[in-house]
Amino acid sequence: MFEGLMKNQYFREVSKFLKEKQIFEKSYLVGGSIRDFILNRELKDLDFAIQGDSIQLAKEFSKKIGGSFVLLDEFFSIGRVVKDDITIDFAKLSGASIEADLSERDFTINAMAVEVSLEKLIDPFGGFQDIENKIIRMVKEENLKTDPLRVLRAYRFHATLNFNIEDKTRETLKKNAHLMKITAKERIREELWKILSVEESAKTVEIMIEDEIFNSFFKSYDLLPLKPNLQALKIIEEILKDPEKIFRYYKPISLNTSVCLKFSGIFGFHAPLLIKQIKPSKKEERLVERLIEAGDSIRKIENLLDKVRFLRNYENILYPALIYGISIDPLGLARAWFYKEIEDFYRKVYLKNKRKLPIIKGEEVISLGFEPSPLIGEILERIETLVLAGKISKKEDALEEIKNKFMRPK
Repeated sequence: MFEGLMKNQYFREVSKFLKEKQIFEKSYLVGGSIRDFILNRELKDLDFAIQGDSIQLAKEFSKKIGGSFVLLDEFFSIGRVVKDDITIDFAKLSGASIEADLSERDFTINAMAVEVSLEKLIDPFGGFQDIENKIIRMVKEENLKTDPLRVLRAYRFHATLNFNIEDKTRETLKKNAHLMKITAKERIREELWKILSVEESAKTVEIMIEDEIFNSFFKSYDLLPLKPNLQALKIIEEILKDPEKIFRYYKPISLNTSVCLKFSGIFGFHAPLLIKQIKPSKKEERLVERLIEAGDSIRKIENLLDKVRFLRNYENILYPALIYGISIDPLGLARAWFYKEIEDFYRKVYLKNKRKLPIIKGEEVISLGFEPSPLIGEILERIETLVLAGKISKKEDALEEIKNKFMRPK
């Protein structure tokens, strides 16, 4: 059944290495590697449980294949080797046997092992059957308490595998979710980002809202209770699935940008505060802040100059900003025409006029009799806005505007 693993270059390399070290018979491929192989998913991670000095062996194997060694967990003796976007983990066998090791794992679908010889599947908790039935089932409650992040991982598997969480397991997840308050926030962010990376993450977010999972690791305030916006997320995902339905000139956005966009949609004005709690990158934090600002700015667009100011401020995140705007619009997709008009104006008018800038410089404004001051910047901004709006196109027009708007009659 598992002979196909021999087609994997790195499985073959590890097998050969373990034979050289004379621990081949005491080594196992375990956990998610087995699950993904059964599901015919690409193997990006190979996890080995061995009886021996796993960290030293990982260092030696890393040198052998020209990979990079990472000390993943000194306490649990886990060493990681990274090569060609593949991660290979060496972990010291927990307990006296492989069965004892598997009994400490999170869910039955991850509590399987195969001898490196590929002769035997070891499945003490019925994980293979649960994979066939598409069920996420805990091994035992105590294992969730040992590492509370496993609670969030259950929802991640719900999203990434499209499996259902077994009823008793789901009740246990809800019961122990509060323990995530002590979990490293970076780990929470990693799991949450994996959930939101799924094209249709709304199905998972919906049950997370029902189970009050977000409340278990995000701090909010009594006066501003956390109310995740599932509808906004659904609109965002619907648009991202086929953005050309709305936007004629749509430019694809990165996966990380789409995740930040979804996060912003779910949490709205809470988002800038909440994202800080899970240790994001500075780029992610700033993007979420900008999206919330953009959503507020879109709501205030009443005329042509408002539209130009919005585009000037948010041009570099235009499509995420427009999609976020639609998601929080009270009329939702029924008002998509408004956001399409902004895109049309941007492409047909704004960009064309942007090539004309600058039509007047600060020194020229000063030469009209103005003292160097913040007013010069205000004047230049006014002229630039009018050019972008298509209201003026020549220096003569700019000079006339300055005289009429900023110079007192003598």
